[in-house]
Amino acid sequence: MLPFQNRLKKMARHHGKWARRQELDAYRIYDADLDEYPITVDRYGEQLYVSIYHRRGEEWTDADFQDRKLAYRDAITETLEVGRDQVFFKLRKRQSGTDQYEKLSVAQREFTVAENGLGFIVNLTDYLDTGLFLDHRQTRMMIAKDVQATENAVVLNLFAGTCSFTIYAAAAGAKRVDSVELSKTYLDWGERNLALNELEKGNHRFLQEDAMQWLKKDRNPNYDIVILDPPTFSNSKRMRDSLDVQRDHVGLINRSLSLLKPGGRLYFMTSFRKFKLAEDYLKGAASVKEITGQTVPPDFRKRKPHRCWLLVRTDEEA
Repeated sequence: MLPFQNRLKKMARHHGKWARRQELDAYRIYDADLDEYPITVDRYGEQLYVSIYHRRGEEWTDADFQDRKLAYRDAITETLEVGRDQVFFKLRKRQSGTDQYEKLSVAQREFTVAENGLGFIVNLTDYLDTGLFLDHRQTRMMIAKDVQATENAVVLNLFAGTCSFTIYAAAAGAKRVDSVELSKTYLDWGERNLALNELEKGNHRFLQEDAMQWLKKDRNPNYDIVILDPPTFSNSKRMRDSLDVQRDHVGLINRSLSLLKPGGRLYFMTSFRKFKLAEDYLKGAASVKEITGQTVPPDFRKRKPHRCWLLVRTDEEA
């Protein structure tokens, strides 16, 4: 474990200084930098969130996971001089469609972290997701600047999760943000994030809906900005149909574009590593530009955690 510990110590020092300058409480320390140690270590305030990755073809028993967890815990606590109760582990493997919503624990150890002057509730124990995707930090800032540059911006956040994009847009002065999310747990979480930042609910709407079905309803094109961040795959029992981002992205993007005002912007992103954009089948976009290079933050070094495109709605009527 010595090579891992040396790398961990070096990156913790380097990114700690960077995060303090950026006023960030949550950031990645170790990004599976060494192939022999395929884990990630994220800092959330005084707590550490460690993901151990189950690689394709590997066969692990529960005992195997526990052995690796204990070995990494000892190495991390010794290197970073933190208590064992400050380190939380998750085993990352191929998900079924409902995993992101399933409770893994009932510890309910929620706390808040700051990012770019905003506060977010995080939970490192109860769900597979922490409540704040650190790799979208740059994207959130980009959207906030877009909102600030748009008078009376009306924003649509699809597959909103805990609504971090919504908070950035609302704080930037959006006239209205519609957040569409199937999970009531996550949607309530988003409303609590809004209140945490002392932002009035006002015109902002939190809609518990299946985003795929919501998009199929006829609506006037009245949004200036649409955020489309679907899961790679989902077959939740609460959904009418399953979702596969590669199979379904053309329909999702085209319907989202149809809801934009002329000249409106669509931010589409996916974490599916093998994703291929079927650009020839997209309708209603005056321009389609991949902006992943601008949206991946510097603390994510090993490989791109997501890809992101900016699509601008044509000025012509649909």
